[in-house]
Amino acid sequence: MRNKLLCVVLALFFVGSVSFAGKVEITNNGTFYLYSFFWDNARFDGNDTLAIEDGDQFYYMHADVGVKADFGGGITSQVTVGGWGTFGQHPITGAGEACGTPGHDVGVREAYIDFANLFDAPISFRAGKMHVLYGNQFFDGGEDGIMGFKFYGNTDVIDYNLDWYRLEENGGCFAVGNPLVGVVDDDMDLLGGYFTIKFMEGAIRVPLYAWYRTQSYTVEDTIPYTVKDEPMWLGGRLEVGPLAGVYVAGEFTQMMGSQKNATEIDYKGMHYSGKLDYKSPTMPLMIGGGYYYFSGDDVDTLGMPLEPTENATYESPFWGPYTNDFYKYWPGFGPAHSLRTTYGFSLMLPGYPEEYFITNMSVINGYIGYHNPLVTLRFDYFKYAKDQVMTGVETDMGQEFALLATYMYQKRVVLGFTGGYWMPGDFFGTDPDAMLGGSLFTYVTF
Repeated sequence: MRNKLLCVVLALFFVGSVSFAGKVEITNNGTFYLYSFFWDNARFDGNDTLAIEDGDQFYYMHADVGVKADFGGGITSQVTVGGWGTFGQHPITGAGEACGTPGHDVGVREAYIDFANLFDAPISFRAGKMHVLYGNQFFDGGEDGIMGFKFYGNTDVIDYNLDWYRLEENGGCFAVGNPLVGVVDDDMDLLGGYFTIKFMEGAIRVPLYAWYRTQSYTVEDTIPYTVKDEPMWLGGRLEVGPLAGVYVAGEFTQMMGSQKNATEIDYKGMHYSGKLDYKSPTMPLMIGGGYYYFSGDDVDTLGMPLEPTENATYESPFWGPYTNDFYKYWPGFGPAHSLRTTYGFSLMLPGYPEEYFITNMSVINGYIGYHNPLVTLRFDYFKYAKDQVMTGVETDMGQEFALLATYMYQKRVVLGFTGGYWMPGDFFGTDPDAMLGGSLFTYVTF
């Protein structure tokens, strides 16, 4: 019923656009991508005759279509509907996977109104449900969007964004007039600013940012108590290039703030990275690499924090994926490593075991490749290590060799393959076996 209602709403929207064609300019946009993911031996125990073999091949699809209405005077509106997930239920029996996620059903992924250059000043305003992406680590995931609003603007010297997002809405209209609803937990809100200072006509960019996330909730115990979680992030980034084919980037982020319950725990997490890329302007050659660090917490022999009043494990404000510039048209580092993370999505959030998230680890990457307007061929090397481990446990998570090949068809459709061979290190035990992971994919935007 909900999908039918969405179709009716879109139909009325299109009918209205025809009726007011003289006043409102309508354009369409959309995204479609289909991935055939495969992975094998994520437990690294292939030679163990008693082990249960693990591996899978599955399809992941995203499809959305959007309508942008330009009302003139800098006022526009974007509405995007679509679905995403693993589609595979039998049409008759209902057996098989439906992914079990809200994205499997068609829903509103974006819906916002935008006021550009208010009063002819570099001040714009956007409100509604929208996608968010700043740099490599401030990302909503690219599927559902986030409710919020922001003021933003662009000048020759600085680009700025002042944002507020409601990451979790608790209560809402379902709690109004409902006698069964008791205490409504606090919402999770994220406030932040992302400023990019530009030099040499944008050849040098210095993004600076600050984020503050807040939520409180009641824990039902023998004596109920309230938890108030208020982490903060301060950081900056330096981007140079591309100048003569060279691109250099460095970033540093410090977590601060605290979580208060029976005791107070101060956040001390840290992230930094540096990368260097070179794409020859005269030859179809590209080469580069980088180092990435996400701090972990000091633990004792039982895995308990050495300093219980501090938490040094880094997480992102959005708990979203680490994009790594979407180098393989998907977030994360090597394809095998990505497919060992939770949901295969390289999320930066606190969780257990930590090895299934982009946290408490460092990554070294180097690559060389071939490129032209139609074809890209890239070979990557990744070295993974834990930052903090229990006494007696090794930090070496091993190394991965990866391949990426893409072809641009008709200047719009990207056809690609990526695969990785991960040889795990001593962190995973004695003589662990390798993991294989990757995907075949098609990616289209219009």
